[in-house]
Amino acid sequence: MTDRYEKQDHYTGIPWVSVTPQEVRGHPKGQLTPLLWLIGLFFIGSALLKIWLLAQGGLGLGGAVLSGLFPLLTGIGLLMRAPWALILAVLSAGFSLFGLVRGFGTDTSLIYLGETIIMAGILFYLMDGDRPNFIYRHRYRKYSVLKDGE
Repeated sequence: MTDRYEKQDHYTGIPWVSVTPQEVRGHPKGQLTPLLWLIGLFFIGSALLKIWLLAQGGLGLGGAVLSGLFPLLTGIGLLMRAPWALILAVLSAGFSLFGLVRGFGTDTSLIYLGETIIMAGILFYLMDGDRPNFIYRHRYRKYSVLKDGE
């Protein structure tokens, strides 16, 4: 067994195979699917909507831009296939959850509720999906596990 096959999944025992970013970009499965494009555009759209709603709500342009900065950078990073975009996706979902809890009973609570539910689904896909793991974390599951004698 080589170094590439040493990391095993904690729950399933299936090993993760690490690959280089160059290998990912050169492989056909390293390209963005329509779902990943939709996820990236969702983050960008939600950022622009936040900026517009908060600027109209009296927060001011500076505060509105700062509030929409994480989802905007997340969407751009996901579309650029940058690994740091996963961290920003988690932070964006956390800020959305904070906005939901903070805004209960206000006019924007339904917007934050919808955004939080969608972001939870997106996070599960980005963290556990085979293609997102290959593209953003530069690894894939090796389902045909080699035996020691082979």
